[in-house]
Parts: sequence; structure tokens; C-alpha cells
Amino acid sequence: MSQNKPITPTDLLALIGQQLVYDGQQCEIVELLDESQLVLQVLDKDSHIQATQYGEGHRAVPVTYVLPVFDGEGDLHSELLTAGLQALLPQ
Repeated sequence: MSQNKPITPTDLLALIGQQLVYDGQQCEIVELLDESQLVLQVLDKDSHIQATQYGEGHRAVPVTYVLPVFDGEGDLHSELLTAGLQALLPQ
């Protein structure tokens, strides 16, 4: 799906704090990595145990997903389109 207006890094930064539904879970966009990946944090009370560098679990952390913003052709990645990201972008 081609975009009429290119998506700029500023557009992506403006998404931080926005919420969307990814994989059936309500998530918040919490970070932009290298202007090419979005970090989503699940807002449920569920968490998973984060392992230390030695593989020992000690701390409960929220579930997060790191998703690429663009596919191989430079368009919005299909997973983000399904999650409704396009509606959050400025027109």
C-alpha cells in the first residue's frame, strides 16, 4: 500500500504515547528505534519474567513487541496496517 505523503521521522515520533490494538491486545507505542521500528507495550496487567544475562528470572516486566515500520518496498508494514497505525498518522 503506497503512501501519497511520505512518512517522516517526525510523524513517527508523534506516535509515541498513542494506543492501538495489536494481536488482539491493547498496546501503547512507547519508543521508536532507529526510525525504523516501533516498540509496543501491552497495557494489560499481564507480564512476563525477564531473565538476567545468566538466564535466571527475577523481575516481572510488561509484554512488549518490536515491529518494523516499513516492509521491503518502503510501505507501511502489513502488521501495523492491520493494527490501525495508518489512522494515527497525520493526513
